[in-house]
Amino acid sequence: MVEHARERMEAAGGSDADTIRNASGAELLPVLYPRVGTAVARGHGVAMLVSEIRHVEAAVINLESYGGHETVLVEGYALLKRLATLKEQAASAETVDGILTLPPPTPHAPCG
Repeated sequence: MVEHARERMEAAGGSDADTIRNASGAELLPVLYPRVGTAVARGHGVAMLVSEIRHVEAAVINLESYGGHETVLVEGYALLKRLATLKEQAASAETVDGILTLPPPTPHAPCG
């Protein structure tokens, strides 16, 4: 989604590289990449700070403005909906070997 947004904005022209990177959400990628390998290897979810959701919002909103592909937009809005739900369940992150990770989920107590 972020790559598609960046490509659409570059094709439209008229913006400098910093503006495109910011508006397409591309600033989020270098932040997340280092977290992915360690988090997955340890069985954790990939940590994303609530404050980082704004990058995804920027990508989706600007992608719509720049005529992004409908399928990518649908996926983008679904992702934003999922992030809104996760935002309500935000957990404290911890640093493990210099990588920000989330603790494993705690099991739910049985109902009844």
